[in-house]
Parts: sequence; C-alpha cells; structure tokens
Amino acid sequence: MLRAALPGTILCAILCAILCALFPHPALACKCQLTLGACNEVAATDVVFIGTVQSIEPNFLDAWNANQTSSLALLNREYMRVQSDHSPASFAQLRDAYLQVFPDLPEEHRKRLAAATSPEQLGELFYWILDHGKRIRLHVKTVFRGELAADDDDDDATDEEKTVEIWTPFGDCGFSFQVGETYLVYADDDEESDVMTTGSCTRTRRISDAGDDLAYLYFYRSNGDAASRVEGFLTADLLYLRERDLAHYSEEIGAAVSGAVVELKRAESGELRRIAITNEKGRFVFDGLPAGEYTLNAWAAGYPVQTRALAAPKRLPVGIRACASQVLVAPDANSSGIAK
Repeated sequence: MLRAALPGTILCAILCAILCALFPHPALACKCQLTLGACNEVAATDVVFIGTVQSIEPNFLDAWNANQTSSLALLNREYMRVQSDHSPASFAQLRDAYLQVFPDLPEEHRKRLAAATSPEQLGELFYWILDHGKRIRLHVKTVFRGELAADDDDDDATDEEKTVEIWTPFGDCGFSFQVGETYLVYADDDEESDVMTTGSCTRTRRISDAGDDLAYLYFYRSNGDAASRVEGFLTADLLYLRERDLAHYSEEIGAAVSGAVVELKRAESGELRRIAITNEKGRFVFDGLPAGEYTLNAWAAGYPVQTRALAAPKRLPVGIRACASQVLVAPDANSSGIAK
C-alpha cells in the first residue's frame, strides 16, 4: 500500500515562518494516495494492535506539547541574535538553544547538533530531525495481526505485555498521538530502516473512535475462516457508480437512503440469512461470514410484513476471510417512504 510522507502541519508552518529566511524548506500538505476500509486495511497492514502511548520523542514535535511556544520563542530569539552578532559566542548560544529544545534526541542526533559549526548546518540538521519524524513508545494491550518486536528489556514478554516503538512523520502525514491515550494502531514494517511506521493515511485512531474497526477485528481474531465482511451502501443516485472513487474509501455516500432493510442470503441454499438496516449515511455491514456466493436485496421499511423492493438483487462472491462491497441503487426510494 502506498503511503505519502510529506512534512507540513500548523506547527511546521509556524516553524517555517520563523526560520525560512535562514533555512528554506517546503511545507506540503499530505495527500493520501490510497485509503481503505477496516477489512481491507487489516489485510494490507503488517501489524495491527491496541496500545497506550507512554512517550513521544522528540517532545518538541508533539502536537499537544504546551511548551512549543516558549521553545519556538527561544529559537527565534537566538536566531535573531546570530544575525546581528556573528561571534563564535553568539553561534554557541544558538547551538545550545537547539540542544535545549531537543533534550531527548537519540545520541547520534545530539552529537550532530553539538558538532555543527554554522547556522546553516544547524538549519540542515533541524530539518533532518523533522524528516526523521516522531518516535512513539506504546504499551501493547491486544495484538490482532502480525508479530511485535519488543524492547530489549521485554524479550520474554508476551505480545500483550510488550512495549514497542513506532515512528510517525512530522507534519500532516504523521498521526497526532497523545501520551496516556489508547489507540488502535495500523503499522507497517519499514524493511530499509527496520522500524515500524504509521501515519494519518492509515486507519490508526483512538480506541474510542474505532468502533467499526473493532467490530471487524473481533471476528477476524475469533472466527477463523468465517471472518469475512460484506459492506456497502444504498443510494438514490443513478450516476453514483460512474463517479465512485475506488482508491479512497469513504463511510458515506451521496443521495444516501437510510432506514432501508438490506437482506443477505447464501445464494446456493439460502440457509444463512442476515438483516441490516442502512444508517443515516446509507451504509450497511455484515461481519463474521464464511466464504461463498451471496445475494443482497434491499427492501422498504416494514419488511418482511410488507415486501416492497428498492433495488435489484445483487449476487456477490465472498472469499475466505475476505472483504466484499456492493453499492445498491434505489431510484424510487422517495416513493417508498424511505428517508434520504
């Protein structure tokens, strides 16, 4: 799965405004080349787990760090000083300011800052630090997919007891973790750097906001091969299928038809039958399904006492532990007493 990795956030914009005269650097908004639903994201991701954030390093890049303003003021003050005073002592104060702002850098990075001999070198190192992103340490609660490499002192711990590190970019493409908060994390192994990474283009999110993902992951973890998902939408827009963006998953649809009854049945025998009601966004979901050929029907409210079909039946093949989606079109939804 392709992930974008371009720096840029409000913080980056502030930093660039203060320092761009000396350290020009582009600040580009993040563009996700691909976004997926929960089922497909799990299949495409190396590791999926729940973890609580213990620390964020460097702390200066933490979007929720209340000391950012004073740190920026310090850098700005020393930068202005070195513009008018070119003495070695003035430069030493600027370099010390950087070391003060970044006390929790890895030793390799701190050595580079300490060895800088010009404001230009400090500027290059500053953006080098930004490009490395943020290191997030999390205490693992539950692992749904993949294996986690523990910290050196956690070698004997089970997956649910480990403390792990993941990296996220600085800027719009990075995810804004909070210390003490618990997250559902989708992380990929970076083969070149041997680290795990995540970002805003993944489905990483607070556990409190991850209800749809957790519903799917429950079946994924406990139902064996009967862990497939069928999801879709009911729309009144006849042209929607022509305009649908398959590269970017969405949990809503234009001209959504809510309150309709969607019936799923095994096409071969009909012995498996499930019912879902479309939500306010026209969406329906069926989880915990075995592989097979299914039929989807959409009915007006009141089914099965009243049987008023809203959309033509659709046949849908579903693989083992697979993801399948279908958009049903109901052009006469208004006349059926269904909300749009």
